[in-house]
Amino acid sequence: MEKIVVDYVYKNYFSARSKAREDVNRIAQENGFTPFLINTRTTTEQSAEGKQGFVSKLMYNFRKFFILCTSLLSIKRGTLVLFQYPFAPFGEFFTLFFCRCLKRKKCHLVLLVHDLVHYRETEVFNEKEIKILNTASELIVHNGKMQELFKSFGVERPCRYLWLFDYLTDETPNPLHEDPNSIAFAGALDKSIFLKKLQDVSFERIQLHLYGGHPKDTANYPEWMHYIGRFSPENVTMLQEAWGLAWDGEGIDSLQGVIGNYLKYIAPHKVSLYIAAGIPVIISKESALAEFVEKNKLGITISSLLELDKRISEFEKEELQIIRKHVAEMSAVLRAGGRLGRILQDIVNNLVK
Repeated sequence: MEKIVVDYVYKNYFSARSKAREDVNRIAQENGFTPFLINTRTTTEQSAEGKQGFVSKLMYNFRKFFILCTSLLSIKRGTLVLFQYPFAPFGEFFTLFFCRCLKRKKCHLVLLVHDLVHYRETEVFNEKEIKILNTASELIVHNGKMQELFKSFGVERPCRYLWLFDYLTDETPNPLHEDPNSIAFAGALDKSIFLKKLQDVSFERIQLHLYGGHPKDTANYPEWMHYIGRFSPENVTMLQEAWGLAWDGEGIDSLQGVIGNYLKYIAPHKVSLYIAAGIPVIISKESALAEFVEKNKLGITISSLLELDKRISEFEKEELQIIRKHVAEMSAVLRAGGRLGRILQDIVNNLVK
């Protein structure tokens, strides 16, 4: 049985935006899948060139159609196809066309869901996205909450849960900060609205270290909030804090706003980053990963960011050591690609029975 992993050639941005997809390609390849990379310019690159006229758009779409048709001719009937979704450069119309053609070729189509762009921005699915997801033979989703969300919008495909994205790196985590009150937050800092509201809060012990693109208002940061800088996604040894914070949205008392609500269904890649670095995580009790983190002793869950001082101060040294032990074990799994690797092996074994 032929096995391929389909992805598009992606410009290498200095951020973690493409790392999850690159890791999937590598893990699939290590499990016997052949990379099937489709090369095209992204819509972002086209916009940068200023080519927005009718003829330019028509030719651009024709080129995408031609590339997909050529690619389909190269995929054998009955192939096991691991397809990374969303397929951003092609848009939903061409993605649906591609997936339907694969089904007609009797391929076993496995859609690995990275992101739900339309839902993340609007909190609803559009019709094409539902149709794309329903073309799959099975889905690899973040967790049960995401599957429940899919069902509520009419997506009824079998699902496997990833829970955490793998985070491939050859680096070994450094010893963590001895100060149990040091917390790392990595992300798009200017888009993390809750950080602005958090600036008005006074903590007695907490020291929050921020990683990402340089924010605009560092002059207004309180004494306990520090901008550290940015780093390559591969360089997890940059993070040495005692905890890693995974929070987003507009509120500090709960997950608020469209982006905050999105955490109720997804496994943020930054959680994998923290654990790969050997750092226990702090997440909201409302988030989709809360139960998984508590069950596997990978960190702590909170109802509000205002609890940080109290919750961390309650920890005995022995309790923290237990959590760090479990995090170290999960870190080894993520850095080796063990989460997705296990799922892919199971899919292949079921198909060859």
